[in-house]
Order: sequence, then C-alpha cells, then structure tokens
Amino acid sequence: MTWSDRVPVPALLLGILLLAGCSRAPEEGFMLRPLVDAGSFAVAVPVVPAVSADTGVPEGLSFPRRPEVRDLEIDHERRPVVLTAAAPWRWRGVVPPAARLHAGVQTFPAAWKVIGGLEAWVMVHDGEETEVLDVVRTADRDNPRWLELGADLARWAGREVTLEFAASLAGVPEKYVGTNLVAWGPVVLSTAERSERERPNVLFILVDTLRRDRLTPYGYKRETTPEIARWLAAPGTVVEEAYSQAPWTLPSVVSFMTGRYPGDLLADDLAAFGIPDKVPTLAERLAARGYVTGGFFANPTLHAGAGFERGFGTFYAPPADVEWIRRHADELNSHARPWLAAHQDQPFFLYVHYIDPHDPYENPDIVDNRSPFEATPYTGRVAGDWIHGIYNGRIPLDDPEADLAHINALYDAEVRYVDRFIGELLSTLSPAVLANTLVVLTADHGEELYDHGGWKHGQTLYEEQIHVPLIVRWDGRVPAGRRLGGTVRLIDLMPTLVAAAGGKADPAWQGVDLLPALTGGKPLPRRPAFAQHLSGGPLRAAAVLGKEKLILFNREEPFAPPDPLQGYLWQQDLERLERVEVYDLASDPGERRNLAADAARANRLAPVIHGRMDARLPGLRVLLEGVPAGSRVSGSITFERAPRRWMPYFLGPDDVVGLAGDRLSFDLAGEAFAKGFRVEGDFGGLRSVAATLDGTPLPAARLLLGRGAPYGGGPIAPRALLSPFWPVGGSSAGGGLRLWLHEGAGVDRRTTVDPETERRLRNLGYIQ
Repeated sequence: MTWSDRVPVPALLLGILLLAGCSRAPEEGFMLRPLVDAGSFAVAVPVVPAVSADTGVPEGLSFPRRPEVRDLEIDHERRPVVLTAAAPWRWRGVVPPAARLHAGVQTFPAAWKVIGGLEAWVMVHDGEETEVLDVVRTADRDNPRWLELGADLARWAGREVTLEFAASLAGVPEKYVGTNLVAWGPVVLSTAERSERERPNVLFILVDTLRRDRLTPYGYKRETTPEIARWLAAPGTVVEEAYSQAPWTLPSVVSFMTGRYPGDLLADDLAAFGIPDKVPTLAERLAARGYVTGGFFANPTLHAGAGFERGFGTFYAPPADVEWIRRHADELNSHARPWLAAHQDQPFFLYVHYIDPHDPYENPDIVDNRSPFEATPYTGRVAGDWIHGIYNGRIPLDDPEADLAHINALYDAEVRYVDRFIGELLSTLSPAVLANTLVVLTADHGEELYDHGGWKHGQTLYEEQIHVPLIVRWDGRVPAGRRLGGTVRLIDLMPTLVAAAGGKADPAWQGVDLLPALTGGKPLPRRPAFAQHLSGGPLRAAAVLGKEKLILFNREEPFAPPDPLQGYLWQQDLERLERVEVYDLASDPGERRNLAADAARANRLAPVIHGRMDARLPGLRVLLEGVPAGSRVSGSITFERAPRRWMPYFLGPDDVVGLAGDRLSFDLAGEAFAKGFRVEGDFGGLRSVAATLDGTPLPAARLLLGRGAPYGGGPIAPRALLSPFWPVGGSSAGGGLRLWLHEGAGVDRRTTVDPETERRLRNLGYIQ
C-alpha cells in the first residue's frame, strides 16, 4: 500500500510540491517536534500514479497539510506533540546505523466522545520493498492511553527510505475529516551508536519512602535489591552516609530539585509547599543546557501546580486520588520506558519517582497477605493497607512481635518489587547509551517501622527517616565497586549533576559539587548535614557530621493540634522525643543511647542547627549560652511598642518568660547548651535591657548586641541589633546573653496556598 493509495489526489495536482523549509535529512535520523518547531518540513501533494513509494516525496519531513504543535495531556502524561490529519505524512532519508524508530500517538480526549477507535501504523519503503513496521489500535473510550509504535530499522541501515506514518479514527464526524486530530509525540528515529559525548545523559531514579538499611548493597540480610546491586552498586559507587533534608516528600524533593534547604524556601502552611516561581529547578537547568527532559512522578503530591513540572518537556503525575498510591512501579514504567526508549539519541535528563514502598505495603508479589520473605504464613489480621490506621492510632497491634515482623516483611516485599522494575528501566538503555549515562539512585526519605515508637514518616529525624541510600554510576568516571565514606546531603545533587552537564555553579546553591570526590580526584568536602521536619507540630531539627548526630525538639513551643491526627501524633512525640538528643552513630546506629549530658558533643553540632534556623525564623533573638548549670539568668526587655508575641527557642521546662504590654521578663536556668526565645512583631527599638546572673548584674561584656557589641545601657536602635549570621561564641568565661535581628530572613519563600496541594495532602492523610 502506498501513500497515493491512501490519499487520492486530482490529476492536475500531479507533481506539485508546496515546500516550506525542506532540506535533506541528515543520516543521524530525526526527532519530529524540533523539526516542525523550526519549520523544517514540506507541505507536499504526492505524485499519482506512483512508480514507487518515493516518487515525488521530498527529502526530510513532508505533510499533506500544515501540521500544528502543542502540548497534550493524555492519561495524566503531558507530551509535546505534532498534530496532523489522519492522512499519511512522511519522512524520507538515509537510515543511520543501529537505528530504531519510536512513535507515540493519540487523539484529543474530547474526540473519544464521538469516535469509536484509533488505529495507527508506520510503513517503510525503499523503492523496491515495502514493509509494515508496526500497528497499534485501541477502542478504550473511557481510559485512553498513549499508544507506542516501535521498530528496529537495523536491516535498513545505509539505505534511503521513506517512512510513512498514518492513523485512522473510526466514526469521526464528516466535518472533522481532514483536520489535525492526530497527535504524534514523540516521534524519533535514533541510533544507539551516537553515545560518545562530552557530557553524559542524566538518569535520576528516586524511590519514595526507601530505607537505606533495607538495600542489599548496604548489607541488608534479605535479598531485597539484586537489580540495584547488579546495575548500579557493582558498576558504580555506593555513598555510605547520605542525608535527606526533610523526612517527607514535598520539602525533600524541593531541596534536591533546587539545591537549597527547603526551610529557606517554604512557609509554614503545608498547602503552600512547592517550588517558588523564581527559583530555577534541576530540570530547568539541564533543559537550558540542551537536554531533552522527562519527569515521571508516582507521588500525587508532586503535581504541576506546585512547580514540579517546570523544566520537563514531558511530565507525568497521577491525579489527586488516594487510590493512585496503590499503583506500582510497573505503572510508572509504562510511562517512563517509552520516553527513555525514544530519547536515547539525544542528551537526556530523565527523572523517575517511584511510589513503592510508600504505604500501603501491597503489590502483586504479596498474595493472601503473605510476603515472599515469610517462610511460614502469618496468622494475624494486620494487612499492608492497615499502616495508616496503625500510624494514626486507630488500629492497635494484637500481637506486636508477630505483627511487626509481618509488617517488616511486607515492606521488604515492596522494596523487592520496585527493585525489579528499576532493573527493567535500566535495561531499556542500550549498552552504549548506558555507558555514557550518569545514573543516580536515592530516596526522598525513609520509613519508621516502630523503630522509635512510631510509624511512617514526617514526624522525627531519626536515621530510619533521613539517612537515605545514594548510589551513583557513570562508567569510566565514577569508580566501580567503590564505597564513599563521609557526610553527603541531597542538596549536593543539584550542583553535582549540573557540573557533570558542563554547567556553572550558582551562588544561591547551598549544596556542593560531589563530582571530584565521586570520581576519586579529591576528598569529599567535610560538610554537616542538616534536616528539619517541616510538618505538623513545633520545630525539630537535626545535624549530622561524620558519626555524630544532634537532634533538637522545641518542646515548649505552644501548639494546638488542628485535627485529631495531629493531636495523636503530638501526644506521641511528647512521650518519645527529648528536647536534646545526641548520638554516636558509630557505636549506636539505632540511636538508643542519648548522650545529651555530654555538652561538648552537643555544642559541636549545635551551631549547624542554629545557623540554619536563624535565616528562617522571624523576630528578635534572645539567646542564653554557656551559663553553668544551677545558675539562673533573670531580667527584662522594654520595647518602644508592644510586641505581638514571644516564642520559645529550645527552652527547658524550668525556664519562665512573660510578656505584658511593652515589657518582657525572663528567668532562665543555666546550662551549657544554647537556648532562648524570639520576640515577634513591629516593636520598634528597645528602650532598655536589664539582666542578672544569680542576682548580680550581668556585665556589659556578657550582654552582647548584634554581631557582638557589648551593651552599654540605654535605648537600642534596630540597626544596632542586626547581624547577617548567628553570632554565637566569643562571650567571656561564664557565658552570657545575646540579642540580635537576622538580616534578610525568609528570602524566596513560597507562601501562596495552593488548593490542589491541600487537596492532595488531605487525600494522602498528611492533614485532615
């Protein structure tokens, strides 16, 4: 069957070609949308009768009518497409070596209200031979999906051929026949042999809710991740100590997609969480470097309205339906793998965000509530979809030991399931392309399985929630089989990947380039990891460096739980979390022995937390530090105008603060650890400050303002309180009191509440 057979044309039009920017197609193949965007196609009427399929066909692209370009969303996946009529269109050129053809096709969702089915096909002609390469069809009017055509063209290599693409819409109304109703995208004729490039492809694989300690490459007793071990750990480098900047998805993903701490970018309202408009994303950075970009997200909270689609040419995210969280890695691969297969011939950035093993812990491998890792059947009643009910306190465990073992086995089955499809995803790449692809595998956070008396994630900053896996493969650059020690942060991924792509560092980034350490050229920078919970309830933050860890919990902060879930979690946290927790992770990786009494350990990492929080929190800071236990510092501050309120900053239960009009009084217990309070509102300057240590007036050298100026008495102008950093240290022996205002706190924050984000968080149980 030829083009002229499918598109009859009056004889007087024989041989007429209406050309628009036509040029000879290069032997490396083609990608449809960029050529149409550039106007590199012909509008051509074919010759009839055809001596061969190529008679009268111009070189390159040609269409019987002018195509259109747009983005089209089908099955929650938005693609850049070229719209054509159902009549055939053609590409004529020389097939490159090792060539493969990929084409996606669909029609408008509205068209399915009237049509009965869609069929599409692609044929190849070389003047002597004609072959139908692939045919796809569907009659699913209720749930149309992108259809994918594909063919290996290796046997046509070096031959000049015509590829003919066509579609048929069953039952389309007569008035629409001949209009541009068929969406093609992507359409790519690629060759895997073009793999040697100055910069690598980038494949970023994220597994939601994946505990580091449950991966085979990190020494887990169960064989949960053989594919990750084979495809990534063995030929790549395993990073031993990588930390997320938050224990739940939204702020964590914001951090590594921007290279900045999420607390600096996000306000307090969870419904406003997302990527601020003026902060460039990783996808935008790589798209600007000429990468074709695809983002495939299985977590419903990461939707387009919150900024996560920015920079992605193709973007997939599920709807705001909690049932979609039950879909698994095979579903996500059905979207991501066709994209990956189509774009191997261009520098690409692909981000794939799997939802397994987020609860519910269930997948096709779990049959009759039995995990493949359970040697004997579990006889209790707990199932994988009970986890949220256990988390919110509504479902008690009948047999805690057996139930917990079963839950762990279900979780491990989820890890094993996603591992299989990560292997499937990586197998999509040809060996030559994989050799020039920088692959990163990590997690946004982990999961608590009653390790510290709770479940799921988002509330605490223990290792099971923020210590994440990180494995990097880049053949010939990142050593194979290596284990990299030292502390790494997920915010380091943005500068690392942009550097690999040949881009320059941005001074706004708070992460560092890990490439010199990953490739073995330089030692890993010694930088502490910082994490903040950024969820319901008062502030909690953590700092890790090497094998030392500090966690702070602002227990005395007033908190009125807004709903029963937050009320239950708050009571649980009050029972299990201390104000100060210090751990030696080398000897106590499970964080069972709190070493808070060792003040030297706590004070080594405390400046990391205080420095990070100083840029985020508003108001006047009043900090007590270095005062011996058993002593008390008392005093008062009088303001020009009455402040709005005061807020504790890691105060203890014996500390007292009161605000009456324009006067604030305080009586604080001495301790080696820094603590204090903040004063918020438009209070102007300070009229006076008075403080005593055990009843004796505090000397000026121990009552410091701004960057460290001693207080000489009298009124204090606001400018005298300003400091661009947390001015801790330098006070005389015996400790003292400091007062300052931080310069420029809260820049670039996203503060606009997004109803869609709120709806999705409610559907997933984060808020009620």
